[in-house]
Amino acid sequence: MRILTRYVLRSHIAPAIAGLALFYFVLSMDFIVDYLNLFLTKGVPGLAVLEAFALSLAWMTVLAVPMAVMVAVLTSFGRLSGDNEITAAKANGVNVWSLVFPVAVAAAVATAVLFYFGNHVLPAANFRLKTLLVDIHRVRPLATVEPGILTELPGGYTIVVDQLDPRTSEIFQVRIHKIEGGEPLQTIVARRGVISSSQTENVLRMELFDGEIHEIDPEDPTRYNRLLFDRHVINIDAGIGNFVRGEGARRGDREMSMEELRGEIAEQTVKIDGSREKQKAAVDGYLAGLLDLADGTGELPEGTTVGSERERVTREVVSESRQVRGALKRVRQLNVEYHKKYSIPFSCIVFVLLGAPLGIRSKRGGVGMGAGIGILFFLVYYLFLIGGEQLGDRGIVSPPLAMWAPNILFGGLGVFLTLATCREWRMRPLTRVLDFLLRLPAKAPETEEAA
Repeated sequence: MRILTRYVLRSHIAPAIAGLALFYFVLSMDFIVDYLNLFLTKGVPGLAVLEAFALSLAWMTVLAVPMAVMVAVLTSFGRLSGDNEITAAKANGVNVWSLVFPVAVAAAVATAVLFYFGNHVLPAANFRLKTLLVDIHRVRPLATVEPGILTELPGGYTIVVDQLDPRTSEIFQVRIHKIEGGEPLQTIVARRGVISSSQTENVLRMELFDGEIHEIDPEDPTRYNRLLFDRHVINIDAGIGNFVRGEGARRGDREMSMEELRGEIAEQTVKIDGSREKQKAAVDGYLAGLLDLADGTGELPEGTTVGSERERVTREVVSESRQVRGALKRVRQLNVEYHKKYSIPFSCIVFVLLGAPLGIRSKRGGVGMGAGIGILFFLVYYLFLIGGEQLGDRGIVSPPLAMWAPNILFGGLGVFLTLATCREWRMRPLTRVLDFLLRLPAKAPETEEAA
């Protein structure tokens, strides 16, 4: 069994490396084009572009490793089954689970390594990439602005444009949001504008034309202000000058470790409790004042009425309610990211349980077949993950369930298929469906050859 175990594990090494290289290539293609554009057309230093690409490999690793595991398991067990080596092992009294178990252990080790990587290396790489992009934008204001994409600017601003002209730095159909404390304070809409930088004044200058400013009064959330303008100028202290690395970016969810996420959740919880205490104190004070007035033992402050006091308390309660809603939304987002750091690495084990029986059933060991089926299942898995993240952020589904649902679904299917393969259960309807799915990756090459 030791010899057989080593043989099975060695058979996974080559397809795992090939799958990892393939998915690195697929995931990086779009970013290679973007980074070359930064270097060739927008004048960003080449070393900065190379560093940005290297830092992007961190998040690609978190996605590529589970995909490579799936490809390796499908390819290896498909070849073992196609060469009748699994049949020979079974004829000598070796259970299929004895072949799958060491691969599952290796996947558990990969899960632990990937979890450590995602908890310590990935947040640091994401944060460094974020600060690098901010520094690039300080030197080249339009370097990171793309039509239709929300871009973060220094000073808490975000911008979306429909069109831009890199030669003249003109932007068209502009939407700018001023964000502070995670809450939008101001929205600016303009037909066109110009972005320029001044190295002498050390500012980023946005000159906007023919637009509107929308904002909610921070003192009175029930009031909404709308201002029309022909020309409006925004000056942002952005540290513009030579390309110098800074640490001014604010850490987002994906730039935090699990310890930092727990700390942020605790801070938001304290904020929620404080806002609710303020609401309770305001309402209790108002009711106590009414009782004193009714008993004749109290009086209103000079220049106030019962109606004005009621409006003041209402504004305070509404304002604190907004704070509570914002904090609860933030807690949901943090919890989603917290559980995602566990769920994605755990998918390595899930894909072993799912890939081994599928590979044995397919009886084809080519990397192309493994990559085809692996991409198919991972795309479905990733769609579930993205959908769960959106549902968790909105509070429709609890964050743990939102992030673990793909693993529960695919893991349950994998356990069932593994048991069915090990115990040789006969289920003709299911096997027909599986055979149809496993033949799909092979149909495309056959069609091309026939043509």
